[in-house]
Amino acid sequence: LQQFNNIPIIMGGDFNEVLHLQLDCSIKAKPHISGTNRAIHALISDFNLVDVWHVVNPTTRDYTFFSHRHNSYSQIDLFLISRSLLGDTFAVDIEIRTILDHAPISFTHSGILGLERSRKWHLNVSLLQLPEVQTLVKKAISDFYKCIPKGESDTGLLWDTLKVVLRGKLISYATNRKKEWLQKTIELEQEIKDKELALNFHNLQYLKYEFNKLMSQKVEFALFWVHQSYFEAGEKASKLLAYHLRKLSTSNNICLIKNESNRQMVTNRDIKLTFKQSYSKLYTSELKDIGTYLADIKLPCLNPGDRDALEAPTDTSKIKKAIEMIKSGKSPGPD
Repeated sequence: LQQFNNIPIIMGGDFNEVLHLQLDCSIKAKPHISGTNRAIHALISDFNLVDVWHVVNPTTRDYTFFSHRHNSYSQIDLFLISRSLLGDTFAVDIEIRTILDHAPISFTHSGILGLERSRKWHLNVSLLQLPEVQTLVKKAISDFYKCIPKGESDTGLLWDTLKVVLRGKLISYATNRKKEWLQKTIELEQEIKDKELALNFHNLQYLKYEFNKLMSQKVEFALFWVHQSYFEAGEKASKLLAYHLRKLSTSNNICLIKNESNRQMVTNRDIKLTFKQSYSKLYTSELKDIGTYLADIKLPCLNPGDRDALEAPTDTSKIKKAIEMIKSGKSPGPD
């Protein structure tokens, strides 16, 4: 999910685990926090997600799954969304359980804008370790210099042009390599499925080994990219800092508020309207004549002695005494 850190996330499905042990089960058993439960909560914390059903329906208790074995109901089907999307969420409902043993969840949202991702290209540095890529780059540079017209040329222009040529070669190679990897993955998945049906366990183990090797390469590259991103960022302000600041800002969003009628407001429109009404009432005076009101207030006044002392010229001895009372390592500020 790290690749989606620039856009809001909507994640839904059967998590096979309740989020709240006491609230999401019909049978109150001894609470036992499983590893799956901890993993879900870690996912929610890392990506600043919320269980939208419980936020929109905080006082409602409903379930999505019925276990015939335990004769109990539970809510294991969840919608986890980015906290920034809560203000545009209108309704989350658990529908009627018909054919399956799971009840569908409907999630109504006003729409998500600004999901366009950046198309900025980044060089996959790991490709440069491959011998065929090194040969490709050397050949591209050699062919480029053969095509340069004789005579004086601008060095900066030649360098920029060479970068464009190498970028095109590397993009073409990486695209073809990715297509071959995807095709091989699909073929291995189909072969594994066929061997399982044919009960050919010897060949099945070999195919699973090849498939696992492909997946391991993908994971290694993902880890390499994460490490490279952190190494390049260092202590500089970059996308990593922006990502953490975005998590901090979205965690401070107001996703629910109660109005004067004690009703819970969830949508951005209702929350803004509630704030507007509250502050309008707060700063609206019930008095028609403010002058009469101020004239009737008995404000305290200084006696003549205190007034003369405040208006007297500043005594330098008092200033010197105040400076001497300042702690070491401190200095007076503008106040």
